[in-house]
Amino acid sequence: MDKDYAEGLAQKLIIVRPYLLIAWAGLRREATRIVEALDAALPRTKQLEEHPEALFEILNSCSEGTEIVALVIAGSSIFPFCVRTRGFEIDDKRVYLLGSGAGDFFSFLQECPELVPSQEQADGLLARTTMLRFAARAMAFQVIGKGLENSWGGGFEVAFPTRDGFQKIDRLMFRAWKLERDGTYEYSGHSFFSRYVGQDLLLSRFNPEEKTYLIKSPLGQPSVPDAHETIWPEWTFELFILPTGQLVEAARYHPPHRPVSDFVEYSHGALVGWHWDKAYVDEVARQAAVFVAEGVGFKRHRY
Repeated sequence: MDKDYAEGLAQKLIIVRPYLLIAWAGLRREATRIVEALDAALPRTKQLEEHPEALFEILNSCSEGTEIVALVIAGSSIFPFCVRTRGFEIDDKRVYLLGSGAGDFFSFLQECPELVPSQEQADGLLARTTMLRFAARAMAFQVIGKGLENSWGGGFEVAFPTRDGFQKIDRLMFRAWKLERDGTYEYSGHSFFSRYVGQDLLLSRFNPEEKTYLIKSPLGQPSVPDAHETIWPEWTFELFILPTGQLVEAARYHPPHRPVSDFVEYSHGALVGWHWDKAYVDEVARQAAVFVAEGVGFKRHRY
């Protein structure tokens, strides 16, 4: 594969301005050039200017080998602008696919169209939870397969619109467990914690060794983590693997004013320790056994 392709870890979602989100696949150097050109040309405003000619001119300059979807917030709507990427409808839901994994994800959506929410809530949690489910599975399967270092780069980030513009989901704790038929469970060894320092993404892996990956953004200053940090997750995601290979998943959102018993500890940006809420996982495992009997594979918990 060409060395310019992002076959390693890379941020595939770049928030250039509060109103502009770039999703890309293909040549890293070309995507970086486009993002840097947009950052230099666009005024640093929270709202889109009336005549954004520079935006379209730069997107149109994108060379072969790179795909882009630019999402633009204008008023109360979001508009997609595509470079070598087309959207399509599946069960009356609009979907855009980029990159080498597009075919696999399309097949996945055909088998599980319910993964794209048909009705959204005012707080947007349903859509965020659904995409976290895909991101969590992507991380788990890449580790089980070729490992993160040889992964295809995407699947780690989820962005969403707010009243103040685009934001990325931060402080995600993902844990994978093996669930036995009798309801007992054990740690599978495939868990992660992701967070942002500035615009850089730090992705920490738990077991068989603790390792933190620094995934830099093409924008902003290099991150400088604090010497010692204790961080509580904003989201926890549990994935239970049954002896049959069936998956049961549960997501929990934690409002900022209600921290939970789960936390991780960092030293100069490197993971050095973590604590988990066993009582909560016990309850989710008990419910998972019930859900399996009822044919349910996923449930979102409000905390």
